[in-house]
This record gives sequence, structure tokens and C-alpha cells, in this order.
Amino acid sequence: MTQQPVLDLEPARPAVLHRHPLAVFFGSTFALSWVLWAPLVVLGDRMPPGPGLLLLLLGSAVPSTLAVAMVARMNGRAEVRRLLRRLLRGRVGIRWYAAIVALSLLPLCAVWVSIVLGAPAPVVAVTLPGLVTFYLFSIFPGSAMGEELGWRGFALPRLQAGRSALAASLILGAFWGTFHFPLFLIGSSTRPLGLFLPFALSSIIMSIFYTWMYNGTRGSLLLIVLLHATTNLPLTVVYAPLAERVVSVFWILDAIQAVVALVLITRVGPATLSRSGAKQAMSLPA
Repeated sequence: MTQQPVLDLEPARPAVLHRHPLAVFFGSTFALSWVLWAPLVVLGDRMPPGPGLLLLLLGSAVPSTLAVAMVARMNGRAEVRRLLRRLLRGRVGIRWYAAIVALSLLPLCAVWVSIVLGAPAPVVAVTLPGLVTFYLFSIFPGSAMGEELGWRGFALPRLQAGRSALAASLILGAFWGTFHFPLFLIGSSTRPLGLFLPFALSSIIMSIFYTWMYNGTRGSLLLIVLLHATTNLPLTVVYAPLAERVVSVFWILDAIQAVVALVLITRVGPATLSRSGAKQAMSLPA
């Protein structure tokens, strides 16, 4: 009796996705976000505010959305739940919350230095309720939640596999900064094209602090999201009134962040950027 062939109904594994998850993630993130932001660049100030804000938010949400979709495709729902549970990891010690506040003060230090050097002080007009509203909006649906499941939740552990935490931070920071490039082509007075280079450099330096916090808190994405939103707050509220002076102040901020980062690297070491010696990294495939 002839044996009937057995049909393999299990879908083929996406070889490219499993072999090169970072390449797929970065390439897809840039492509999808930049397509969504393209109308903002083309239309400039002719873009209506409502649709413009929607496109901005959708583009900012691509890294996290794509990360969840890729984890689900590669590892299943259980791994997605494990990733999302990192957003609830808040019992990490008060010193990490203090570190978030301290890092958010660095942009204010840069403004203070510029004033000491002779620049006029920015006129900040914002109410406390407005500040709280903007902060919560920055967490969700803003860029903090929209980006960090991707940058630190998906990409960072994979970048740290087989390389030092410092090297992973610098690589991720370069992608993170470049990701925002189209937003500097819109023609906004708060994001002039000349600001992109110091902004990108700041992203690379700040990525070191993000990795330090991520590794030190055993992969808490809650702390990473709070760090993102808190450090963005002064950049939006205080730096927006600086107008054309924002570029020079940002260079000062880069210098301050670089000094603090060098002190941190000296204290905790470049290998893990963590006093515990632990590095949150994905296991390399056999």
C-alpha cells in the first residue's frame, strides 16, 4: 500500500526575520515612519494641524508597534506578554527615579550656562495643569510609549548580545537620532535643520544613560518610558522659546551630557554600564 505524503501545514518560518531581526526592525521602522512623515515635509506649513499631529503620532508609534508585531511573529504571544510586563516593573528603588529627575535637569543647566555667557533668558509661559497635561500626553500617545518598546525593549537587548553595553548604546543612539531626521525638514522654528546634528549627538550620548538605567533596573521599560518623557519636557517647554538660539544651547547641552556620561562610564564600566555587572541581552542563536 502506497503511503500518502504528509502535508506540512505549519507556515514556513520567516528566515530573514529570524536571522536578521535588527536589520528588519531598523529598516522597517525607518521606512514606515518616514513614509508617514513625508506629507509633513512636502506640505510644510500648509499641512492642517489636526492631520499633521496625527501623522506625527503615528510615525512616532512605529518603533513600539513594529517591535510587538515582530516579537509576536518570532516568539509568540507569551513573549509579547513578557515584553509588555516590563512596562509594569516600577519597584526598582528610589534612586532610579531620582536619576530621571537629575538627567532632566541637564537641559536646564545648558540654558543657565548660555545665560551666564550673555544670552537672554527664555520667556517660558506655561501653567502647571498645562505642564502635567503635556507630560502625560508625551507618555501616551506621544513618543515615549510609542518608541521605547522598540528602541530599548526590542533592539537594545539584541544589540547587547555579543558586544559591550557601551557599543550597543552608541549604535542604537545613532539609529535613534537619525530616525527623527525628517522632522527637521518640516521648516518648524523649534526644529530648524541646523539643530539636527547637535540633536543626533545628544541622542547618542543619552542612549548611554538609557542603557545604564535599563540594565540597572533589570530591564524596566516603565523607567525608560518615564525617562524619555521627563527629559523631553524641558526640551519642549524651555527650548521652544529660544528660537534661533536653540542650536547654540543644544551644543552646550551636548558638552554637559558628554561630561556626565564619561563620569558614569568611568564609575560603572563600558562592558555592562551597570554596577551589578548584569547586561540585559538576548541569547545568541546557536
